[in-house]
Amino acid sequence: MRMNLKRKRVLKKVKFTSKNLFIFLISLSIISFILGIVFFYIMSSSDRETVNSVVINSFKIKESYDYLSIFKDTFLLNTYNTLLIWTLGISVIGILFNIIIYFYELFSIGFTIGSIIEIYKTKSILRILIYLFPVKVLYVIIMFLLTYFSIKFSYKIIKVCFFNSNINLKECMKRYFKILIVLWIIMIGISLLEVFINPILIKTFTKL
Repeated sequence: MRMNLKRKRVLKKVKFTSKNLFIFLISLSIISFILGIVFFYIMSSSDRETVNSVVINSFKIKESYDYLSIFKDTFLLNTYNTLLIWTLGISVIGILFNIIIYFYELFSIGFTIGSIIEIYKTKSILRILIYLFPVKVLYVIIMFLLTYFSIKFSYKIIKVCFFNSNINLKECMKRYFKILIVLWIIMIGISLLEVFINPILIKTFTKL
């Protein structure tokens, strides 16, 4: 009985609200993005050259560009990321790991933008826009929503398992599954944009 009272007191002290979570993830997004750029510039010149060569190749569309094969790989990767975050959300360790995954995603984007800036100097703005719009922006939004809802669901599981909270997990799970379906369908659209629209944007605007 005393243990339950202590747990409830701990739960009350943790100010976990939708607003606080939203602010936390927005702050994490900004910090991760900036750290990605900073980390690129503190790397050794040889490491930066290796990264730059990869980025340069990403802005070149080969004649042998295999749309179907690349779409398959992109679709599988995006599906994997979606399912990974969603699945972690139904565990008590989901909060920590999904925060790490989200940090890595935004860090990687900032890291790539740092490379674009170094390679293209004054012409980097156009390439940054091509890199970000529309695919990366949409991808980040979906990752944000996945992380947001997965953390909320993980927290509900923690409340039920460790604090005996009266939460209908069955109903919550139904809503959580519907969220997965909607966001996964959007991820399919993002995969299509990345494979079929991005090459057009690259061919059209990188010549300017």
